Amino acid sequence: MKVRKPKQESSIDISSLIDVLFILLIFLMLAVSFTEPTSNISLDLPKSKTNQFGNETQTIKIQIKSNGELYHNDTKMDIQTLSNTLEINSDPNSSVSLEVEQQAEFGTFVAVTDILKSKQYQKIDIKTKKE
Repeated sequence: MKVRKPKQESSIDISSLIDVLFILLIFLMLAVSFTEPTSNISLDLPKSKTNQFGNETQTIKIQIKSNGELYHNDTKMDIQTLSNTLEINSDPNSSVSLEVEQQAEFGTFVAVTDILKSKQYQKIDIKTKKE
């Protein structure tokens, strides 16, 4: 006579599978929310008769060319002359427009920014050409 063994239930433990699927779901939700393009809002703004408002501050224009030339308000000069020409900044609202060409030497850029910091200029706009 054969002895029958009781039937063992064979089941698959899916608790780890649920954890993995939950993590993938969270990852996909975050990835989709960061890849959405920014939306544009069209505004119907009121018209004004003046071009500017607020206090207009004097902007100093400094250009660094790719061939090493340095211009201060469209006047060609060297680093030492620029350091002697710039006065110590007394107006906290004054700004400097620093236009740098792509092939300009990095050392010249660092030297100019050091001069501007030593003259206490805090608002420096670095401008480059758009490709």
